[in-house]
Amino acid sequence: MFNRLKIATYTLLSGVNMALVGQLKLNEIIVILSAPFVFDVRDFKNYPLFRKIIIALSALFIFQVITDLFVVKSTSENFLRGWAAIIMSILSFLFLFKTLKDDKVIFFFLCMTLIKNIIWTDDNADTDMSYFKFKMVPILSYGVYILSFLLYRSGQWKLVVALLLGYCLLCFARDSRSTGMVFFIGAIIIYCFNSGMYLTRDRLLVFGLAGAILFQFAYVTYVNGVLNHEIGGEHASEQVDRLDNPYNPLELLMTGRGETFAALAAISDAPLFGHGSWAKDDNLKYYRILLLYQNEEMNEQLAVSTDHLIPSHSILLGAWVNCGVGGFVAVLVVFILLLRMGFYLVRHAADTALYPVLVLMTIGVIWTFLFSPIQQLRFNIPGIGAILLRAYYECVQEKAGEDDLIPVNDATAFISPEGKI
Repeated sequence: MFNRLKIATYTLLSGVNMALVGQLKLNEIIVILSAPFVFDVRDFKNYPLFRKIIIALSALFIFQVITDLFVVKSTSENFLRGWAAIIMSILSFLFLFKTLKDDKVIFFFLCMTLIKNIIWTDDNADTDMSYFKFKMVPILSYGVYILSFLLYRSGQWKLVVALLLGYCLLCFARDSRSTGMVFFIGAIIIYCFNSGMYLTRDRLLVFGLAGAILFQFAYVTYVNGVLNHEIGGEHASEQVDRLDNPYNPLELLMTGRGETFAALAAISDAPLFGHGSWAKDDNLKYYRILLLYQNEEMNEQLAVSTDHLIPSHSILLGAWVNCGVGGFVAVLVVFILLLRMGFYLVRHAADTALYPVLVLMTIGVIWTFLFSPIQQLRFNIPGIGAILLRAYYECVQEKAGEDDLIPVNDATAFISPEGKI
């Protein structure tokens, strides 16, 4: 009961901001106060992958300190905000890993997150399309998580696939393409691992080619719908209209993620140590690069009237921009560890009720690290990481009980139950 009370408090208060060392969420105060009580050094020995994630995040913090204090000499306001974000990521991992102990607790966490998303609205939800993307998608996505859990637990995996496909079509129609793609891929994976399909290399090649053709056909249909103002919205129409060849999906990706190219330019200017915490784009060099890929003209007067941070919109590239190649490697390690656990669960956890959620979260990890702002390392990744960690070790223990011994070889040593590398 007390554990559920902690989860309810943590999730519901995550929408309340406090002006303290930049901006803290009220639930992060709970995390800080709980840290001495949830920390157990024995967890580092019992859960080696958990230990490696915490070590990698600690290394990220060290690299950030070195860059801020000794290289770029960031202002105290900026480096304290940057350091606080990394520390909160570490503490949130500790808190959630100790709190999300089993499937029932994780299910309760999903339910409370749904309620939180209903109560609190993203500040970006100021138009019809952005309202759907920033308000409705968080609500609907967790609703789909919960419903897929219940359906899958009752053995209705085909209904789960249908649910995910229906939701992905809604997302595509309402200009939330990345969410739609995550749920579409999730539906395919769940179908493959529940239909008894035996995947060989030849079949994978055939499915890959067929999937590429199907994707291009669906993409052309989507673009035609946007051009005819039948689906999407004003934002999607603006993006497609400014493309030289709107039927090339790479062009759409480039214009939609221009921050990536701006970040790469920033990295090339300071590859070893980065630009520091909350680094400002003082001469608007990187902002101009962003607009170049978005085919937009800059309003000089409006641009200089506000401060611009160096754009990145990627956890991996954002870490490199902030604290150099060392920070990039540290975050890359976290990314790889989460993916290894996620892929293991995709292959071996199809008999658990949480399987659809684990599949979707694994795909979400890929997108988040590649194309989401580094702040997600603090707000989103600890929850996903804690769920994957718990599910992974539970799955490994069950497999060990079935087989008495899980052989370790070169291909699986990185995700072995003993965590040997």
